[in-house]
Amino acid sequence: MTEFEFRAAVGRRVAVLRNRPFRRLLAGRTVSVLGDGFYAVAAMWLVYDLTGSTAYTGLAGFLTRAPGVLKVLVGPLVDRFPLGRTITLSEVAQALLVLVVPLAAAAGRPSVWVVLVAMPLLALANLFSGPAQNAAVPRLVSDERMVRANSVAKVVGKTADAAARAVAGAVVAATSAVALYVVDAATFVLAGSVFASLSIPERGRGPDEGAESAESALDLDGYLADLREGFGVVSGSVVGLMLAGSMLANFLTGVALAVLPAFADAVGGAETYGLLLAGMTVGGVVGSMLAAAVDGVPLGQTVVVGFVAAGLAWVGAVALPGRTATVALFATSRVPVGVYNVSASATLQTGVPDELLGRVTALVGSASSLVLPAGMLLGGVLGARLGSRTVMLASGVGSVLLAAYWAAVPSLRTFGPPNAVSSGEFGGSETV
Repeated sequence: MTEFEFRAAVGRRVAVLRNRPFRRLLAGRTVSVLGDGFYAVAAMWLVYDLTGSTAYTGLAGFLTRAPGVLKVLVGPLVDRFPLGRTITLSEVAQALLVLVVPLAAAAGRPSVWVVLVAMPLLALANLFSGPAQNAAVPRLVSDERMVRANSVAKVVGKTADAAARAVAGAVVAATSAVALYVVDAATFVLAGSVFASLSIPERGRGPDEGAESAESALDLDGYLADLREGFGVVSGSVVGLMLAGSMLANFLTGVALAVLPAFADAVGGAETYGLLLAGMTVGGVVGSMLAAAVDGVPLGQTVVVGFVAAGLAWVGAVALPGRTATVALFATSRVPVGVYNVSASATLQTGVPDELLGRVTALVGSASSLVLPAGMLLGGVLGARLGSRTVMLASGVGSVLLAAYWAAVPSLRTFGPPNAVSSGEFGGSETV
């Protein structure tokens, strides 16, 4: 490749950043992700520190993730309400709720039950944010730049997440987990301010529909019809089969996350916990960067090969001694996951009609959220009985089984490149 060709390739990859509204959406998401990274370390470690039990960390994970099942119910609302306002209100609500734990600690009542009660409330407040942000991307970015937009968003977001988790582990080891909750509140407020300044164009509405959006969002018949349309897209296309594989992957992730604090404690404590989470996120960043480079490779091939490699790296991380090797291999195991997440997001955002994207994204998120908390509950119980290391090994083997699932299903095994998906192709009429 000549120097001119290299510069042209780099220019194509960063061209999406010239889109000012997308940059603003990216900035708000980055700030929000920073707070999420701090919270991910602070909340789970605080529960483990107060109880010393994987059963409690599994319960904490369940309470945090279970409200995600309700995403399917908010999908039609996301498609009807103004996206910018929806994202902003979600961030502000989270800022208020996250302050409950430090206020309880200041009052001299740092109970594990305060933390456990705050977790699902915070998750409920976050329900609208993810689907709304995903639905906003195709309204700000053209179809031909969708993969690159998602790749940039994943890279920037996961880089911020990795940095936040690594720093959070060190801060918790040096001070306390409660202090990070205050930082979380500040980041949610800042993110909400950025999103409030973002103007997201509406699509699929006539000139007289904007004023009726709030009223139509409360129309029960229309709401149920919207839900049925979302289910139709998933059940009537290859999206449903992809979703089944994602559910298995999320279940295995839940099993592992439930015992990760105990596993990290055995390796080196709170700082190691932050490094493991950061390492896994870094792997996702690398995968997100690679996604644009392989968007011309059939997704079926990418998934089968990638998840076999991911499972082997995960097992090696658990089996080999030493914190450095463990963190490095955990990071490596997440590279194929990062590739898949970006490719799958771009596939959905291109293949699903714009007017259905919010409810389909919410449905996919709800289905994945259904199994992840179940995995955390089971992982916590198994960790208490079998030990965290055994449970982590089983999760690595499960990644290989996910690759076997994609290889066994013809329509998944032969699924083409993400950049070859036609706009609106998953309209619900295709049979699988």
